[in-house]
Amino acid sequence: MVDTPEESLKQLQADIYDLIEKGISEDSAILGINIGTHGGTFLGNYFNEETKLSKLEIAAATSSLLFLSSKTLMGSLMQEISYNIITGKEKMILAILTENITMISYLNRELAELEGVSHYIYKMKQLALQVSAFVETSEFIREEIFVAVKRTIPSAIMLGIISREGIPIKIQSTMPEPVISAMISALYNLSDVLLEDQIVEYSIIAGENGSIILHELDEHRILFVAVPEADESKLGSYIAKIKTIIK
Repeated sequence: MVDTPEESLKQLQADIYDLIEKGISEDSAILGINIGTHGGTFLGNYFNEETKLSKLEIAAATSSLLFLSSKTLMGSLMQEISYNIITGKEKMILAILTENITMISYLNRELAELEGVSHYIYKMKQLALQVSAFVETSEFIREEIFVAVKRTIPSAIMLGIISREGIPIKIQSTMPEPVISAMISALYNLSDVLLEDQIVEYSIIAGENGSIILHELDEHRILFVAVPEADESKLGSYIAKIKTIIK
């Protein structure tokens, strides 16, 4: 019997949890790890204590951080990103981007510096590559939202996933990412206000020869797709396809 997408994801998350647990068992400085797809979909985590942000929010924020950092580094120094490290008074955050996943690690700063930050950078990069290779062989990554929409609607001329706050997560557009993200977020949130007590499911901005579809992905993310179509029946078929992908 073939597993459903939900069952496949649960199994993948369980396998990722095992990989993380084995990978960090000997390192006391690691407070937690969160792994997601490039599109901000949560894949797995392991935390020693509760966090203020949900696992979904962390996955989306990590993807935003890494892709913005990657584009900044490439645009200014023509360099591929290796990692992103953020240092606070008590904690350090180490974020890593691979071909298939994003990964963020929370470290106790004092312990990490005592044992050597380079040790944790190396170890987390190795773990990220291990998880990425594992995810690559799964059926789930082939149906990752961004990839699935791009494949299902090949005529799309602009495609993106953003946070409800307007932070770009993953975008394919000729417009600057912060600009298009802010505009889409403002449009979506205004629609939410106008609907009053109802949640926006989707909206369409239609022109003479093209349209932009905005669709809720979950409580933290918005999908937008620009297509060279204005026909209502065609747009309806695109929305049906999007619903099938994200259900």
